Amino acid sequence: MDSKEKPASYYNDLFKSNVAYQVHYKDSFYYVHWTQVIVLLKKIGNPRILEIGCGTGQFAEYLHDEGFVEYSGFDFSAEAIEVAKARLRADFFVGNALAPESYVRPFDTVVCLEVLEHIKNDVEIFNLLPQGTSILFSVPNFDDPSHVRWFTSERQIKQRYIRYVDFRAIIRVGNIYICWGVVNRFRPNPLQRLLVTREQIGLQSFTKRIRHHVKNILKVKTL
Repeated sequence: MDSKEKPASYYNDLFKSNVAYQVHYKDSFYYVHWTQVIVLLKKIGNPRILEIGCGTGQFAEYLHDEGFVEYSGFDFSAEAIEVAKARLRADFFVGNALAPESYVRPFDTVVCLEVLEHIKNDVEIFNLLPQGTSILFSVPNFDDPSHVRWFTSERQIKQRYIRYVDFRAIIRVGNIYICWGVVNRFRPNPLQRLLVTREQIGLQSFTKRIRHHVKNILKVKTL
């Protein structure tokens, strides 16, 4: 987890040389994950989408084919944006995820797929998003030379992001976690931090959690 951030030139070379980013979205390794994101977006209704780290526009093309027309997407790789513009007529632009000017277009929903793990100060992104913004993001459970971090459990994901996101669902699809929630900045008290929850914890609910945990331990031991 001590990998360092890669510069835009790294991703320019990656997007230019790796055929995986040139193929149709249905032929992408990520297609099965993207189908789940589409399902969740349809629960929102008619979102105005801003995609952070849109890459070569593969997911944007999928969105277009599914009828999501209110869309903007940016990436800090100029090479990726060039490919995206050739792929689809949409509002693509070069931008930095940590720059306020990347968020001036109108949106109420953010999509951020396989991006946060590449950014050291990833939580700063959430401070740039308006309260109440719907967000769908994905993070991996495996290491890679370009990963600053990765996650081995839902608990780890919540420990990092619960102060910024009120989670609706976390779904694991293969080696990627897909997360859905609403931007809602929050200061947990010590007990909430310990239990990784936004729930108001009292003596009764704390006792109930302990009993449930002990019951599960005993159940495992009897199997």
